[in-house]
Amino acid sequence: MRWLLLLLLLAPLPGLAADEAAHARFFSARSIPVPLPSTGLAISFTQHYRGAVPHAAFAFAQGTDGRAAWSLVSGHDSPESAQRQALANCNRQLTRMRGEGVGSPCRILAVDGDLRGPAGEPQAGAPAIVPERGGIGPFTRSPFHLHRGPRAAEGAVIWAHGYGGAEEDHRHHALPGLVSPLNEAGFDVFRFDRHPGDDSLFITLPRLVRALPALREAGYRRIILGGQSRGAWQAMLAAAERPELVDAVLAAAPAAHGERPEFRPLALEDFRRVLAGLDEQRTRLLVMLFDRDEFDPSPEERGQMVASLAQRRAVPTLALWATGPARGHSGVSDWRFTRDYAGCVITLVQAPASAAPRGLRREGCGGG
Repeated sequence: MRWLLLLLLLAPLPGLAADEAAHARFFSARSIPVPLPSTGLAISFTQHYRGAVPHAAFAFAQGTDGRAAWSLVSGHDSPESAQRQALANCNRQLTRMRGEGVGSPCRILAVDGDLRGPAGEPQAGAPAIVPERGGIGPFTRSPFHLHRGPRAAEGAVIWAHGYGGAEEDHRHHALPGLVSPLNEAGFDVFRFDRHPGDDSLFITLPRLVRALPALREAGYRRIILGGQSRGAWQAMLAAAERPELVDAVLAAAPAAHGERPEFRPLALEDFRRVLAGLDEQRTRLLVMLFDRDEFDPSPEERGQMVASLAQRRAVPTLALWATGPARGHSGVSDWRFTRDYAGCVITLVQAPASAAPRGLRREGCGGG
């Protein structure tokens, strides 16, 4: 039975070219029914909405002066619930902006994989996408990212969310927008979601490590591990444990020590130790750091650690210490981080080693 399963996984997906064209049309700024959508609106829909999970909805309003309000909601119990929440969030934004002249009402742009008209009805003839299902082991396909299959894809990106305590469930949160350019570049995107009651590092790290070989057996040529907070920390640990299976690590605000000041020295020392465990010849590394991150003992010191490491590692190694409004422990999910730094992510993963960014960088990689 195992050989039959592998044959099914490796088989080319029927209609992939048509699916890719529909996907590109759906997640296009041209799908937003205004002449020129604002940068924030365009990035939030085209890059961030595709990281959501059903039931999801996107609502927006844009005035004649170009300023926009919008809301993305993910993981609701029904399409109707997602639609109501997206409109409510958008209208709250709009109320705050009314005094500055934004006059158009909020409306629904998309519900799950359907584009909606002015009255919230499905648009006849508009591109639509069917949410992906299934996965490999504990890795589930990101529903609205394009899935090409292991034979056609450049590789697989596995993204792991953070941990907010046993009573906060992150399994339905949207993935950060920086993952979508990798999907555009040909990578299949998977989620490593965990029940909050089972999300202790000593439980989830072994599960992650044990599952990695199945990605290679399925046929994925390259594996990228990414995550935020605890998800980032365990991605680095897993890459250190199985370097032959992990080609790159994308670690956003890696954390595992909480926010108590007395843990600061230990957190810095453990970060140094985890960095030292990564394969210097094989595993590319991107660490994303943010000002006002209550779980980061020192962005400056951690950035300098990565910069020092980059001088001796053969593979690209980069710390992004974000400037501007993308800040805090969840700064990676800010559309402005996607705008400013997604280029760094792509070049870190895709560029030849000699052309990839290295060291410590505060500005974006608009020039590659």
